[in-house]
Amino acid sequence: MHVIYAVTTCSERAYRALFADTPQKPAFQSQKYHRLLIEGLAAHTKVDVVASLPLNRSLMTENKVSLPPEQEGGAAYHYVTAYRNPLRKILSGAWQVYTMVSALAQPDSVVFVDCLNCTTAFFAQLAARRKGCRCVGIITDLPDMLDYNRLYRHLTNKVIARCTDYVLLTEQMNSRVNPNGKPHVILEGHADIAMAKEQPSLSRKRSPRACLYAGSVRKIYGLETLVQGFRLADLPDTQLLIYGPGDYVEELKRIDDPRIVYGGMLLSSEIVGKEMEAALLVNPRPTDAEYVKYSFPSKTMEYMASGTPVLTTNLPGMPREYLPYVNLIEEETPQGIANALKKVLAQSDEALMEQGIRARRFVLEQRNNLVQAKKILTMLESTERI
Repeated sequence: MHVIYAVTTCSERAYRALFADTPQKPAFQSQKYHRLLIEGLAAHTKVDVVASLPLNRSLMTENKVSLPPEQEGGAAYHYVTAYRNPLRKILSGAWQVYTMVSALAQPDSVVFVDCLNCTTAFFAQLAARRKGCRCVGIITDLPDMLDYNRLYRHLTNKVIARCTDYVLLTEQMNSRVNPNGKPHVILEGHADIAMAKEQPSLSRKRSPRACLYAGSVRKIYGLETLVQGFRLADLPDTQLLIYGPGDYVEELKRIDDPRIVYGGMLLSSEIVGKEMEAALLVNPRPTDAEYVKYSFPSKTMEYMASGTPVLTTNLPGMPREYLPYVNLIEEETPQGIANALKKVLAQSDEALMEQGIRARRFVLEQRNNLVQAKKILTMLESTERI
């Protein structure tokens, strides 16, 4: 099988070159999700990536950015030239995606698209249909629950409907997007197999102890409640470290409390280092919103792979197999978070380390990106296109 993966992304090497010194780093969670899946697929089969660069006008100082083809993680990257002029970027990018996918497609090719990346996905899908290839839609969120305008939401749903196969985060998502029962696989995400080379240890832990959150710093994701809960907990010699972009950042910066530190946006490898230094990693995402049934935060698996214990809400999209390996926030209020923080951090450093190592072993052995990618290929090999 030959995989053509059309997505807005770039290699880790290119991402560092483009964004290492910029304060704003685009969609780093999305970048990591697709990079790991690409590497997982490339461990089993040939992969060509048709990559639209994750650049917008504010991130470009030149009229265009063009990168040469390269190999990384076992995959071949073919880059779409990015233009600063928005109209030219859209029109040229669409044509480049269509022609690249068409040129790469062979009788055994399967085209993968990120359905939320509507322009790239739409024209890659057109090329796949023209060449008679299956088109696998990767859906990490439902467009109807995102802040899209009506036209973009309509087009994204059209792209989803025209896929022949799906990679979905939760079973609840399948009932929404796949009424005709097309071939699909449920994968809540994937842990980075390369993390097996990193060795968690007590000597890496920072002093004072740190609770850490890394991801979208938005109120709807519970960040304000987390900060309030941390302050209520009044933990001695403990800091709360927060990394990422979002609508809560400016308010967070104004909090006059030296124990609460906003660290900005870092590269993925830098975040992983911070996670391994922390005593506890926290995900306070509320569970009462409709969208949480259709999502599984990739940070949960990244957290677990670091070997640092995790405190999370009991997300409905989280498979039950994860429950023995995480600590749960029972009450999603500031006081409930305070109680959970105090309960977990009352344990010794050694007990916390032991708990983190058990969770790390689970995700690196059973949910790594090579294992998860193989499930997709197995689904494609064992089913026929509908």
